[in-house]
Amino acid sequence: MKRMYLSLMGMLCLLCSVTLAQSVRRAAFPLNGKADLKPLKKALAGTQIVGMGEATHGSHECFTMKQQVFEFLVEEMGYTVFAIEDGIYGANLINNYILTGQGDPRQILKDEFHSVWQVKELTDLIEWMKDYNTQHTRKLTFAGFDSQQMDSYVRALRTFETQYKTNIFTPFTDYDGEGVDSINDAMHMASRIVDSVLHSLPPKPAIVPDTAWEQATWMINNISAALHQFNKKDFLQALNTRDSMMALNIDHLIKLHPGEKMMLWAHNGHIGRQHIFTVEFNTMGANLKRHYGESYTCIGFATSTGTYRAAIEKSENMKTDNVLIPAGPGTAEYILHQTGIPVFLLPLKKVPVEGKFRSIGVFASEYQFPEKPGKLGDLFDWLIYIDKTTAAVSL
Repeated sequence: MKRMYLSLMGMLCLLCSVTLAQSVRRAAFPLNGKADLKPLKKALAGTQIVGMGEATHGSHECFTMKQQVFEFLVEEMGYTVFAIEDGIYGANLINNYILTGQGDPRQILKDEFHSVWQVKELTDLIEWMKDYNTQHTRKLTFAGFDSQQMDSYVRALRTFETQYKTNIFTPFTDYDGEGVDSINDAMHMASRIVDSVLHSLPPKPAIVPDTAWEQATWMINNISAALHQFNKKDFLQALNTRDSMMALNIDHLIKLHPGEKMMLWAHNGHIGRQHIFTVEFNTMGANLKRHYGESYTCIGFATSTGTYRAAIEKSENMKTDNVLIPAGPGTAEYILHQTGIPVFLLPLKKVPVEGKFRSIGVFASEYQFPEKPGKLGDLFDWLIYIDKTTAAVSL
């Protein structure tokens, strides 16, 4: 009797999935190129910031689709700012390249960016932005909004001190951890030093240009946030510290570019209004939604099968043959797969898609789905589904 009951429940779930897949199919906009993104033009009419996610940090088709969306936003809707989940300093070097042609973007990505972004797909986007700037008077900006890149920020502050012959930040940039017993103690001491520097920050020296001072003080604030994040004993508190700072960085970018519109490039777990695994994680997207309301729209990504690029745990080596666990019954991707449409755009307000939803970060993982299902409409406004993806191409 119990076996029959379970069998009947399984059949019922399957029928529900098929019925919902039919509803998704009716509401979906198949995507074969930029021209098919036109439904976004009306939907984003009142939006200033568009958050573009990704189910993994290393899916080729998701990256190329995000470039198509950015090109569409630039050409059709006047967007001018591209901002990525990486540091301010490295992004500034890339921005200089797309404006002047100075520098080597591949080397900048290798030296200053996280290994997940050291991919051909990002260099393709950078080159497109550079070509656009060459041909148009309205210039595009490449920016970063992450707070974790302390090494880059320290190098930038040391360069600042040397160039302008100041010692404002040297109490921190000269700190080498001497006299402490552990890395944790060194991190706590560094945090206290940075907070002291911020507390006693002087007015801008006359010799320092406004832009240089703004960049330097922005970086020291991000170093403070990163140190507080790494010093948190509670993992969720650490994540919340980082995402709150990233939201503040985006707000800062908006103020630097008044009246301009921006597209964000980050993981689903950051751009969404909630996190896939836990509602206790106060995402960057949740912060932005509270502050900007309908002016912030988030678009998540999903994929069903394929391979992806990611690091192996406790190693910085990136592998490109990591395999996506096939999305089976009970997952949102299973429903999306049942539509039979290889790539499509879906307005989540129209279709209540629910199920376990894949999320993979920096490291390859066999634990790709949460234990509990969730409603995609609680996470994102829109979804781009790509049935099969391949690994991003390493530089």
